[in-house]
Amino acid sequence: MGVHLVIGGGEHSEAVTTRISAGLQSAGPVVHASSGEGRDPVVVAVRAHLDRLFAALDLPAPVIADLLARVLPPELPTLLRLAREVDQARAQGVDLVAAVPLEVGRLLDLPQRIARTMEAFVPVVARWETLVAPPGVGSLPAPTSTLLTALREGGELLADLDEVLSDASGTALHLAAPAGPVGSARRADAEVLLALRGRTLTAVHPPGAAGIEYLPQVEATARPLVERSEDVWLLRVALPGIRAGDLELVRHDDELLLQCAGRSRRVLLPSVLRRCTVERAGVAGGVLTVAMSPDEAVWPRG
Repeated sequence: MGVHLVIGGGEHSEAVTTRISAGLQSAGPVVHASSGEGRDPVVVAVRAHLDRLFAALDLPAPVIADLLARVLPPELPTLLRLAREVDQARAQGVDLVAAVPLEVGRLLDLPQRIARTMEAFVPVVARWETLVAPPGVGSLPAPTSTLLTALREGGELLADLDEVLSDASGTALHLAAPAGPVGSARRADAEVLLALRGRTLTAVHPPGAAGIEYLPQVEATARPLVERSEDVWLLRVALPGIRAGDLELVRHDDELLLQCAGRSRRVLLPSVLRRCTVERAGVAGGVLTVAMSPDEAVWPRG
């Protein structure tokens, strides 16, 4: 089973999608992502509680609109629908071909961001009366179990979609961007975001291009690797095309924040490295190597 996503918003996206489908038909069944705008239950549940919460706070309309756009961005229904269809295609063991009507940067950047936001709200909602509004204090409406379920479901769906977008072994990303400067900018943006995920575009389709790019074979170094070297641990993360001078690296608790050209990617540290401190880091040959040593303050002493 493979996922083929046509991204970039070019006027030739439909033609590229058709060519990809035709090329895959001989290998097995192919399904297409739907283009419907149906109301996703996750969005419905979260929006219902936010409406009640904002009404209780009596906030000005412009403030409410801004908060809604941040918590429930307009792309969210499309992302959730795509995540559900990817899950369904996997369960059925069929190829999925989808033209995704989103700007490249938003598609590659939003799933992880929204997933982490929803995951962060889960413990707050679960302990609402303890952390936010104890009984008898204020008039904030208590969340329902439906909201808690929706946050968990949405977070899991979007986290899975983020993994799909990063998986070069099972997901092909075909860029069908508009011609001219807009298309060039979207390609550059896509290449940075994908490089932070350790992969590159599968194919770039200009108007009138022919043929189909099949799923590539992934090298063993495409995913983060952990190695032991003398008294330090080495974390290696593939960043194809990114140079040392273009990359900013920051440690936040159990994560590494990778930043390049205004884009970012959070890498959750493997459990063995979470009680280690960063000693040094460098990029060579498109691979980030981070040397980490055990933190004596948290590692038990023999």
